[in-house]
Amino acid sequence: MKITLTLICTTIFFLSASSQKNGIKWDKNVKVLWSDFKGKADKKSPFAAMSAIGIEYKYNSWSDGKVYKIRFEIYSVFDRSQSWSKRNLRTRNMLSHEQLHFDIGGLVSREFKKEAESKTYSKNYKNEIERLFVKYSNILQKFQQKYDLQTFHGKDKTKQRQWEYLIHQELLK
Repeated sequence: MKITLTLICTTIFFLSASSQKNGIKWDKNVKVLWSDFKGKADKKSPFAAMSAIGIEYKYNSWSDGKVYKIRFEIYSVFDRSQSWSKRNLRTRNMLSHEQLHFDIGGLVSREFKKEAESKTYSKNYKNEIERLFVKYSNILQKFQQKYDLQTFHGKDKTKQRQWEYLIHQELLK
């Protein structure tokens, strides 16, 4: 749940070809399991688990004169190889907390896709898309940090339930 580490890991991870085998693509019906946390646990960390969540994007582009058309595939991914948990601290509540990290990734990636698809692109579309990716990676990082701070990393059960309700309502839209 070290979000700074998560962003670094996921940004590098999603630029590599290994994302296909180590990643779980977010979907409203997909739930992470403790067996998905395959990374080596940080024994010095005070946290029970850390979910490496990031955004992956792919696109196809073509030009129609001076206008560039882009078709996107944008989604959140849970990186199994970078996510870890301490076996003796695994609980149902903690897994729900980690799942919501993944759901937040799904929500932010959906917003990224919405903005990316609504833009008009120039011949510099690669840089324009990369700037959007960086923008939404930063949004994801801040969102995850806020979630952990407000829920005290899932220990404040009232705040945890409030966040679950909020995120699930947003995902229904």
